[in-house]
Amino acid sequence: MMMRGPAALAVLAFAAACAARPPVAAPGDPPDAPAASLQLAGQFSIPPLTHFPPDSGPRFGGLSGLTSTGNPGEFFVVSDDRTDNRVYRMRISGEGASFHTQALNIIPFDQGGDAPRLDPEAIVVTPGGELLVASEGRGTAAARLPPAIVQYTSAGRYVQQLAVPQRYLPQAAGEAPRGTRANAGFESLTITPSGDRLFTATETALLQDGDPSTFESGTTARLLEFRRRGDTFVPAREFAYPLDAVDPAPFTPGASVAGVVDLLALSDAELVSLERTFIEASGQGRGVNVIRLFRISLSGADDISAIDSLKGAGRVRPVGKTLLLDLSGLAGLPAALNTLDNFEGLAFGPPLADGSRSLLLVSDDNFNASQRSWFLLLRFTGR
Repeated sequence: MMMRGPAALAVLAFAAACAARPPVAAPGDPPDAPAASLQLAGQFSIPPLTHFPPDSGPRFGGLSGLTSTGNPGEFFVVSDDRTDNRVYRMRISGEGASFHTQALNIIPFDQGGDAPRLDPEAIVVTPGGELLVASEGRGTAAARLPPAIVQYTSAGRYVQQLAVPQRYLPQAAGEAPRGTRANAGFESLTITPSGDRLFTATETALLQDGDPSTFESGTTARLLEFRRRGDTFVPAREFAYPLDAVDPAPFTPGASVAGVVDLLALSDAELVSLERTFIEASGQGRGVNVIRLFRISLSGADDISAIDSLKGAGRVRPVGKTLLLDLSGLAGLPAALNTLDNFEGLAFGPPLADGSRSLLLVSDDNFNASQRSWFLLLRFTGR
């Protein structure tokens, strides 16, 4: 999500009214979930207001999602620039002091003809080598574009748009009583190792499901599964994804935003989720970020695809959540990340020298002179 503001992330102010979270059963840990550990294995940042290609290219930044291209050390990294939809092909290599990222080229997405306008937020590669891009939707009450998942060739040519259940789509104009909230649609996207399932989630609750998280109350987002059918993916099950109340702030808070910003599939039934909260310091043009990774299990969770609104729907069992990492406690982060940053992208990284798996996190600099595009390499241990 692109959040604008003077010297820090600015926030889309959600409605101040506080409502209770829709009734869900208490989430349990994934059954037999093993202990997992994440340690910092490398960090690299790209200065703000950089251009790529240098001098002649568009502004570099807005990095909101990443995925392996299938070639060793190469990744597609999508930019959420709404006016110039594109993806970077980047090389990511090394670890520790030698960890480094380098932009190789740009792939522009089709923006004419039948191709939809996007606010690109996440990206995956299909088994056939094509690109699927999640768009969170854009616009205001005067003219809205709904959230979408759009398929392109590896060269950026438009192929098709996946069908999305009607309950996710706000009306085109006027007051929207249902669907995703503005700037809070599909921030996440992941494909399972089998290639047969695709997952995305709403950043926060649908309008008809409840209010967003506040300092007093959490809420429930929706996790949406697609299943492969021929050369496309079709909607399948949906799950309740519980979000906690916003953490107390060590200052007088202004606006806040909290929700699911990316997913990474471990299997057809287990995922890692990336949650991001930003809390603005009232009247100070700055704030703090809370970045957490969770292990998610679908085992035992209820399929809510037949439930149009969670309000008054009775109790449903949500996905299980186990905290993997609160980034504020990660040892070795530089002082420049004392208040963290707008981390939005999550992917498996290259294998590390000791043979362990790695995770990559990337932050969206919002094309803001006071922010940077950060890449964090994490060593992941656990099943």
